[in-house]
Amino acid sequence: MLDSTKKIALMAILTAMCVSLRLFKIIPIPNVQPVTDILMIVTLNLSIGFGLTLAILTMVISNIYLGFGLWTIPQIFAYGACILTVALLSKLTPLKDHLTLQLILATFLGWEYGFWVDLGMSIYGGIPAFLAYWASSLTFDTYHAIGNLAFYPVLYKPLCLALNHFQRRKI
Repeated sequence: MLDSTKKIALMAILTAMCVSLRLFKIIPIPNVQPVTDILMIVTLNLSIGFGLTLAILTMVISNIYLGFGLWTIPQIFAYGACILTVALLSKLTPLKDHLTLQLILATFLGWEYGFWVDLGMSIYGGIPAFLAYWASSLTFDTYHAIGNLAFYPVLYKPLCLALNHFQRRKI
């Protein structure tokens, strides 16, 4: 178990990593960045609370630079829904033990995140707005899903090792 000082330090490091990866795109394709995968790996290895806190901090801090707008709240709720999906499936399935299941879920989260953002934006325009947002974002959500599939195997082992090392480390 992490003490509070270690938790704060780890949260700061992970938040800085997620924010910088959102701001400075590794691949110049829209919606392709590894934040969703990092949130999934953190939720699986630490806790749902840690994953939710990281998601909120990542979206708020990165949107300071990218711009706040009506979309910020749906983005936070969308990542919250994705983290709840990861937590629920890790309780109901052997998700933690099977990389293939994790890859499938990481891919799905690209579409789930987009769905929840689109649904959140429909508050401002109802069902027609949701359908318009959803239809216009399918390509970008697919980029997100494919990006998740590509980044997950690259991030999985090093991030899991780092998180496990950090948990065992004595200060």
